[in-house]
Amino acid sequence: MLSLFLFTVLSNGLFAQTPERIMLNPAEDGTKGVSITWRTTLEIEKSSVQYGLAQTGPLSDLAAFRVVDSQTHLDSVTYKEVTKVFRSHRVRIQDLEAGKKYLYRVGSEGSGWSEWLQIDMPSGNPNAPFTFTYFGDPQNDIFSQWSRVVRQAYKTAPNTEFMLYAGDLVNRGYNDEEWDEWYRAGDFIHRTVPSIMTPGNHEYTNVVLSPLWNSLFTLPQNGPSGVKELVGACYYIDYPAVRIVSIDGEQIDEDPELRLAQLRWLENVLEKNDKKWTILTLHYPFFSTKPNRDNPKLRKAFKPVLDKYKVDLVLQGHDHAYGRGMVDATGPAESGTMYVVSVSGPKMYDLGDQEWLDKKAANTQLYQVITIEGERLCYKAYTATGEPFDSFVLKKSEQGNILLDE
Repeated sequence: MLSLFLFTVLSNGLFAQTPERIMLNPAEDGTKGVSITWRTTLEIEKSSVQYGLAQTGPLSDLAAFRVVDSQTHLDSVTYKEVTKVFRSHRVRIQDLEAGKKYLYRVGSEGSGWSEWLQIDMPSGNPNAPFTFTYFGDPQNDIFSQWSRVVRQAYKTAPNTEFMLYAGDLVNRGYNDEEWDEWYRAGDFIHRTVPSIMTPGNHEYTNVVLSPLWNSLFTLPQNGPSGVKELVGACYYIDYPAVRIVSIDGEQIDEDPELRLAQLRWLENVLEKNDKKWTILTLHYPFFSTKPNRDNPKLRKAFKPVLDKYKVDLVLQGHDHAYGRGMVDATGPAESGTMYVVSVSGPKMYDLGDQEWLDKKAANTQLYQVITIEGERLCYKAYTATGEPFDSFVLKKSEQGNILLDE
């Protein structure tokens, strides 16, 4: 009877090794492509993505769906003298249509498929409303205390085009168990909403980025040419009305050569930028919320470039409190670049009273929903319980952005 039971179960595929940790990241053109990353057991060498336009009824005819085999790698990470080896898979899809809805799944007939997952590609119209969600550091107690924040954020903005993480997604970047918490906290959200992330200092050990970062995520490779240390950390993504740029705050702080490489790259990216709005993300803040914390090397090197090219918004983490304010070339102002520091996880720091702060909060888990529409950028911060906490509007004008209260 037992042998018959096992044969029945295996033949029905119930014990198949289905893919796990399925992750969506935007392509360089965020309206036309996504990258899909997932993990399987070591023995599964072949795995694929099957995708096509979403249908209103049950899937019965998949003739129009494409199948693309993954690039597969054996990845390893050592944590506390224990080495783990993983089989990672990734596919870059760049033939999607803006504004369309797609279905995809990953796996194979032999090893098992994931569920069908549905994604919405952003509109190609630069004047259409465009919404995304921003999180400061999740970092600690990720599954037990951060999960409610990402889920509440999705409830607040279910049509978000992507979720942006300003570093320290986990506390120990080499600890695979913490990454498992991060995936479980976001659950299906990570599989249906693309994520943009910049690494924080906790993704590093001895100024070396955890190999899990580029094993778990597939981010654009348009950063500084030939600089392998910045792959997956320094890049940009374009949408019709906005360019999102990530730079690596840890390497800016620790390595003068990599700081210069990023500075030269950023100036070139901003000089050639034709988007109406420009948003920069990095982990370390230009202006801190924590007393006695400062990042003068970052500010001295990069702030003149932000001022020169009129970057609209800088989204940061690291200080485990909330603060925002506009700062121009001379100091706090009613115009210039808006700088924001936020925290979404439960780890909190003291809050200072620096003059750049127009709004601040301590001991508060937050997420932010940002909507761009034409000449207006509308920013709203919410607490973990979904209550509005802060808001403002940036309005484009010939003289620069005008700051309006919501």
